[in-house]
Amino acid sequence: MEEKKAFRRLCAYLGGAGVCMAGFAVFIFLIDPFYQYHDTWFGIPAVLENAVYQTPGAARNLPGDSVIVGSSMTENFHASWFDEMGWDTVKLSYSGAHTDDLRAILAQVFERKEPPVNVVMDINDYQLTTDAKAVYVKRPAYLYDRFLLNDAAYLCNKDVFQMSVQRVADKMNGRESNLDTAYVWEDEALFGSRIARDADWNDRRIALEQGKIDCDPEQMLALCDANLDNLTPLIEAHPETRFYIFYPPYSMLYWELLHLNGTTEEMLAVYRHSIERFLAYDNVKVYYFQAEKEIISDLDNYRDAAHYRPAYNRYIYECIRDGKNLVTREDLAERIKDMQRYADTFDYDGLWVDDSF
Repeated sequence: MEEKKAFRRLCAYLGGAGVCMAGFAVFIFLIDPFYQYHDTWFGIPAVLENAVYQTPGAARNLPGDSVIVGSSMTENFHASWFDEMGWDTVKLSYSGAHTDDLRAILAQVFERKEPPVNVVMDINDYQLTTDAKAVYVKRPAYLYDRFLLNDAAYLCNKDVFQMSVQRVADKMNGRESNLDTAYVWEDEALFGSRIARDADWNDRRIALEQGKIDCDPEQMLALCDANLDNLTPLIEAHPETRFYIFYPPYSMLYWELLHLNGTTEEMLAVYRHSIERFLAYDNVKVYYFQAEKEIISDLDNYRDAAHYRPAYNRYIYECIRDGKNLVTREDLAERIKDMQRYADTFDYDGLWVDDSF
């Protein structure tokens, strides 16, 4: 008799736990803070604040006909700027993204019912010269695949439940969606020559100590090709989508590091090779900002060797809007030669003329 009572109690406990878990999962499904299954419901604000976990769902399910995909160089874009051109833009910035990360995000984008009309994407040096399988951080596979059986990792996740509760609280408190300014860090106090030099000081010290480094140009181009192979199949498979690819304006602190390492020519060869491959596709436009001399030689425009003031995100957008700074097959070689001349003859010591250094 006691055994039967114990069995009933166990069944009741398991049944209650099951009901609670089912309710837990249903609540997460309805709120869906990572947008794994749908866009926002019940007037809950769409908030993007965790690129690694929210980007795949946002890429598939947030409404829009155009996307911004890229690294921290795209974070200070406002989606609404691109909407001025008649686009309906979703911002999918992913700080530190490697080409394998970009491939994974674009694969989710192209799972939409309708492929995007426009894709804006930046390309950076580290993305072209590291292992093509490298990633920023290990991605949660259950968010990037469509295998429903592993969705328990999402639907029965305490952290996701807490974020779902937070989204409900956001609605109750009147918070608005942040899709226009997601991931923005445009505080002007973050920028300035002293800030940029302080951020670059240790890298410069190391470069000065090690001097010229051995560099295999063929190996660099092989790495470049392997990384481009993460992206070009998606470009080729979707001729209906227009790709706007830009190379950001790094400061002369960045070019000084290449100069000290003796790799300026090799890196420019990588840039040229990658642009040539992109320009092989009729649905790709390439914008080259690395030779913007007035921008890149003024360290007040930067927070470190590479990251520029948000005003230049607006400038890049305006160039895309107006078709300026477009690279063509005909002028590519001269653009690269011009940057080579500028980088080779620049007065790098002048960057460090300051009583504090």
